[in-house]
Amino acid sequence: MPLPPKSILPPPLLDLRDEENGEKTRKVLLQRVGPNRKVVVNTLRVVAGRDMLRFVTLEEDELCVIGRDETSSLSLSDASVSRRHAKVRLIDSQVVVEDLGSTNGTAVNGQIIDRANLNVGDHLEIGAVSLRLDLLSLEEVGHLESVLARLEAPRRDPLTGLLTRAYIDEELAELMTRCQRGHVDLACVFLDIDHFKQVNDRFGHQVGDDALVTVARLLMVSLRDTDPCVRYGGEELVMFLQGSSEQGASEVAERIRKAIYGHDWSRTSAGLRVSASLGVAQWTPDETVKDWIARADKALYAAKAHGRNRVMRSTDVK
Repeated sequence: MPLPPKSILPPPLLDLRDEENGEKTRKVLLQRVGPNRKVVVNTLRVVAGRDMLRFVTLEEDELCVIGRDETSSLSLSDASVSRRHAKVRLIDSQVVVEDLGSTNGTAVNGQIIDRANLNVGDHLEIGAVSLRLDLLSLEEVGHLESVLARLEAPRRDPLTGLLTRAYIDEELAELMTRCQRGHVDLACVFLDIDHFKQVNDRFGHQVGDDALVTVARLLMVSLRDTDPCVRYGGEELVMFLQGSSEQGASEVAERIRKAIYGHDWSRTSAGLRVSASLGVAQWTPDETVKDWIARADKALYAAKAHGRNRVMRSTDVK
């Protein structure tokens, strides 16, 4: 099973899922970059907070309005965002942003602006919401759309958008049976955010919740659509990776660990740093769900005992 794009990516101005508009967009992009080069699109995406992963793609001369109004091209939920906060337009390959008389202002790389050019890698602050301009491939945009759809699906944890613990009780056994019949490996990755109580105590529960939401989204963009991710309890998250041995799951876990530790947490709160410890266990068909998860949990606590911010495998734990 192919893994998702490695870059940590987040609904578009032109919906690439719509057959007519999507095909039109692809043709325009192919004309822009040529048939032998990778197709990329200017993309503004939220990089922190409750709206993290939401994004908009920019097309030449198409007006993009960012605001709290649901009719906006990019609708944001944060109270610091005005209903029609700013507009963005791609003109002659240059991205231009203009404030629309917002209450809390618009900034580029920390500087308040009325109108300014945006370059790839620049940060755009819409009120308290931080976005970044990137060039994403159509594959990355498609994966991002899929992640957002999963986060907004029914029966999800209301804070993180992950599956609830009910998945383990009601649906995991079916996944295990399918993997056993198909002779497919299945691994569990158990994650716990390091020193999460200290985050809450120092920065407040609002920032703690935002940190948990961010970790959940970093997980989701690092996993395939077929890999269930569950909020197990508090700041504990569990992932089930189909087709992954313990070694393969450890590599995915290490990629997730690096994504969390390397994330720009200052966009959530100044001075904030977050890391996570992860434990990995491959399922053996002769063990129960309880015993399997317990092995991953034991590996997780071994990771914490060895200094945190690391991945440990069950087979390495005595």
